[in-house]
Amino acid sequence: MGMNIGGSVARFMRQKMAGFHGLLDAWAGNLEQYAKQNAPWNDQTGHARQAIHSGVDLESDGFHLYLAHGKDYGPMLEEGTGIFGPSRQPIKPVNARVLVIPGIPNPKDPSKPLMVRQIKGMKAKPIIKPTLESHKNRLKQTIQDYWEG
Repeated sequence: MGMNIGGSVARFMRQKMAGFHGLLDAWAGNLEQYAKQNAPWNDQTGHARQAIHSGVDLESDGFHLYLAHGKDYGPMLEEGTGIFGPSRQPIKPVNARVLVIPGIPNPKDPSKPLMVRQIKGMKAKPIIKPTLESHKNRLKQTIQDYWEG
């Protein structure tokens, strides 16, 4: 009776790939938890922190582990805005003479919102890249150990 080596190899690889997906999925969850716990900004609503998400996708070129913001203002948290952000320019009104800053009282009349001609912007408060950087070596070692073991 002969052995079906091709079938054994195919079965082994299916099991190994399924296990690898599980390994990456566990890592995605750990990265997400770390990012949510260590995000350097002060929450106003908590929505940005809650919307950080992760996962693993299987594409034609392999597995993709991702960690991402789920809010449209996530890139602003990561990169900063105004003079602190990619444009390096103060934030100025486009269709008006002043910016109205809701929620901050005007020092001259506290019943009205603050109005300014421009603002500097917000410094970056990144969490996605720092999370990936701080876990990169352990993740690489875990992947190497998995495929060598």
